[in-house]
Amino acid sequence: MQEITQLHAIFDRTRGYINRFMGIIQPIIDAAQDEHTRLYYHHILEEEEQRMGRLQELIPYLEKVSEKETLAELSDRELSRMLSDVNLERFGLHNFREHLELSLYEFQDEETRQALDSMREKTHADYLQVKEIVAALSERFSDGSSPDLTDHDEGHDIHQVDHLKASASAAHGVASVIKHPAPAKAVSGKKGLTVGSLKGL
Repeated sequence: MQEITQLHAIFDRTRGYINRFMGIIQPIIDAAQDEHTRLYYHHILEEEEQRMGRLQELIPYLEKVSEKETLAELSDRELSRMLSDVNLERFGLHNFREHLELSLYEFQDEETRQALDSMREKTHADYLQVKEIVAALSERFSDGSSPDLTDHDEGHDIHQVDHLKASASAAHGVASVIKHPAPAKAVSGKKGLTVGSLKGL
């Protein structure tokens, strides 16, 4: 039952992170000067609110399951339901990490940025751990079936990028472009391929 205890701890931690994150971005929504900014962060907030609702049901259920002596007491149907819910929240962890990464481009004060980056790092580690746990638990199915464990980060190694520095650099770059816009490029008179020219080939 160690895996269930670990899942309970992970989702309880991420529930606290979501609460903290929502408190950080709500003022941006309230003070938004344009509709794009307001809608952008409101959409993120709504996704995390929906996830919070799922966690409010999943966490007590995991606590209840952890009280059993062994997972063998769960039927295939019960185990399938639990793994389906946990696997959905694995994807939720992936999305939450991306929301944290995106928000790093918004905030410039060091204290908030460090807090967001710390949550991002831990959330990524939790995502990987949940993936391993789901894979291990799925082996317990008597019929050999298992949930889809598609890696949502395939082809992208999060640790190749220092998101704290990258977001700060990008924010500085945007400000630089606004102050010193690049000169307009001359438009070449040479025609490229068009649907009409391709038809004539």
